[in-house]
Amino acid sequence: MNDTSPPPLFLNENPVAVPLPRAMQQAYLWVVAAIGGLATVALFVFAVATQSGADAERIAGAQESARSGLATLVGNLAALHGRPGAL
Repeated sequence: MNDTSPPPLFLNENPVAVPLPRAMQQAYLWVVAAIGGLATVALFVFAVATQSGADAERIAGAQESARSGLATLVGNLAALHGRPGAL
């Protein structure tokens, strides 16, 4: 009396599952990937814009002061390379 049917934990098919066409599955993945890509680009643009604004104000303020061009250059390089993660 060996029962060869699978145990109830591993059902072969779910009777409620509705098979979707492959094109719909691919379209769904493309839509999810596109939304993720747009969100990434938007966050990247926002990060660059906020950082560039701060850098522009700092550089403009340094150029308006009475410091020489070399002192301004050295100060800007020190500020840039003093940030964590700067290349």
